Amino acid sequence: MSELADEDEHAGHEDEHEHEHEGHEHHDHDEHEHDEHEGLDPDAQETLEAMLNAIREAPVAQLVVSSISTFASAAYGKLGNKDLPEAKIAIDSIAALIPIVEDQLDEQMRRDLGQALTSLKLAYADVVSSAE
Repeated sequence: MSELADEDEHAGHEDEHEHEHEGHEHHDHDEHEHDEHEGLDPDAQETLEAMLNAIREAPVAQLVVSSISTFASAAYGKLGNKDLPEAKIAIDSIAALIPIVEDQLDEQMRRDLGQALTSLKLAYADVVSSAE
């Protein structure tokens, strides 16, 4: 078969593939979440639903601060294991997230987050220098 014929056949298959998805329904997000949690026991499902609702209701700045805290814990753990590449990702994530929310935080929280980031950077430098 010539190259041109191969290209025409390939293009025909792409058109068929594009049309396969046109008739599919788009499911509501909540419906999809419910389907995913059906295998859980009722208490676990109720707990999970409560957690998801709390996340939906929480101000995004609060979720970002929670993420910063999670990244800080992860960074300290990674530093303790001398996993420098992973620790760096966590520290860089914190450094990127703080400026996004700092205008929405009180002075004490800004100071605490800044100190945590500085402490992590110093701890990282200590692990790097001890590894050399």
